[in-house]
Amino acid sequence: MFVYCSMEELTAIRHHLHKHPELSKEESETQLYLLGLLDKLQLDKVDKVASTGILVQVKGKAEGKNILFRGDMDALPIDEEIFPEYRSVNEGVSHKCGHDGHSTIMYGLSKYFSEQRPEKGNVYMLFQPAEEIGWGAEKVEESKILDDLNIDYAFALHNVPAYPLHEVVCKVGSFTPAVTTLIAYFKGYTSHAAEPWHGRNPAAAISEYLLEALKHNMEKKEVHEFVTVTPAHIVLGEKAYGTSAGQGSVHLTIRADTNDRLNDALAQIKSIGEKLAKKHELKVSYEEQEAFESNQNDEDAVNIIKQSAAQLGLSYHDKDEPFRWGEDFGLFTNRFKGAMFGLGSGESCKPLHHPEYDFPDEIISTAIDMFTTIQKGAQQ
Repeated sequence: MFVYCSMEELTAIRHHLHKHPELSKEESETQLYLLGLLDKLQLDKVDKVASTGILVQVKGKAEGKNILFRGDMDALPIDEEIFPEYRSVNEGVSHKCGHDGHSTIMYGLSKYFSEQRPEKGNVYMLFQPAEEIGWGAEKVEESKILDDLNIDYAFALHNVPAYPLHEVVCKVGSFTPAVTTLIAYFKGYTSHAAEPWHGRNPAAAISEYLLEALKHNMEKKEVHEFVTVTPAHIVLGEKAYGTSAGQGSVHLTIRADTNDRLNDALAQIKSIGEKLAKKHELKVSYEEQEAFESNQNDEDAVNIIKQSAAQLGLSYHDKDEPFRWGEDFGLFTNRFKGAMFGLGSGESCKPLHHPEYDFPDEIISTAIDMFTTIQKGAQQ
């Protein structure tokens, strides 16, 4: 069991991070605080990455499999509705997905390996920013900092409410879906509201587009295949009641169990918009934001996770279907063999992104135990 860092120290770190949350791409104080902690450890290399992230390296005693572990850092634009001593001091910003806990786990793992170097293989701890908006993993990749590390496996976890405390939750294949936000911009031109026939109001096209897009919702429960289209935001014209609107946009969140299924849905929905633009004599253009690749768990990596849970005496839940939330760790599992697993944060824990959610401190040491056991298991 993990003994190189006291629970008191880990809890204090987690509470400090919870009290001082920062939004995606703004984690500069979080980075500075963590760098200060890491500077006290005997690490081989500590690099800044993706603007506000950190990559830690510890070399093994001998050659072996090189393992990347990832934890995220960013908070959410949510008002906190709990009142512990470590309540967020940043109004409208709070850690409602548990990334304060995930960062603490990465620190504890870094301390463990600094004091007990791996017998085989190098380990890398990635403190990744901006997971919530699908930006962080992409920027780590663009930095090319991982290119020469010869990574054999990549692992990550996410705390999962509604599952028993400490239970390991995993599956082979799609663990989290491919997700993107598709924005369709319809452009016509304005006219007087008394004479709308002199303009090109996109209202009808937007209405038809939305209804047709929703028809692409698909669920095949027997094989766990799905496409989920969710309207998130619609804009039409301005608050100028004497004017017939000349432009508008539809923002859809689209997710699917695989990257290919998402890409097929996107192509079909874009085709609908193009046909409707032609029908209504409009122009249409598209933008995608906050894209997440499907997180595809490798079978060998999942077996290592399963064996590690058994070795630690932890309950293991083999999940039938993917979680529905996006996770940009999928970018790494599409590049390296690897897997993400869930760690139960309690059946009474509030859901992720709930204003009363709080990460359970008691699973920090369990997570570190899992990662250290995974590292040893991957060498066999």
